[in-house]
Amino acid sequence: MGTSTLLDILGSLTTFGFLLLIALGLNANASEKNTEYFASYLLQSNMITLTVMLEDDLKHIGQNYTPTVANPTAIMTADSLEFSFYRNGDLIDYVVGAPLGIGQYPNSRYVYRNVNGTQNLMNLGVIHMTFTYWDIADPTIKRYPPVPQANFGNIGPIDISIQMESPYKRKPDYSNAADTSEYEMYWRQIRSIARTTLVQIPGP
Repeated sequence: MGTSTLLDILGSLTTFGFLLLIALGLNANASEKNTEYFASYLLQSNMITLTVMLEDDLKHIGQNYTPTVANPTAIMTADSLEFSFYRNGDLIDYVVGAPLGIGQYPNSRYVYRNVNGTQNLMNLGVIHMTFTYWDIADPTIKRYPPVPQANFGNIGPIDISIQMESPYKRKPDYSNAADTSEYEMYWRQIRSIARTTLVQIPGP
């Protein structure tokens, strides 16, 4: 075997090695981009699921509710981490749980949507969710939670603030620290309650 043949073989192996490294690099980059896309998609999907549910419930507060002397409004609880009300005969209760304090994302919280006492747990990546209440006559006046039952009839706009983060690290191979800088999402909306659902009925 001549020197020329050996050089040809070495050249071929070197070229193949470079091509293999390029292919592996492209595959790793594609895999990372796919993970980033999935994490972003999952986060957006979870946010949409929760906010659509909230919007649908809040716009129907007090629907088909008959006021009584004991409960003159459809609202039963108005706190920063809990809001419950009647809708079409059902008692809907939103409860934001405490931070789990475990795993890579200890700030994650469960959100409960309980219907007539039946607990429905949602693990959507919520790390912050609060309810804030405003006066129906003057929306510049904040009703600080927990709002007393006597003031439920004064609740008008409800401000919901939500922050979520993805359960996936951005670059898990490079750091042991959770990097969610690209995968955080914020949502805030003020939803007004129809005035007719909060009319106080006179006592006996």
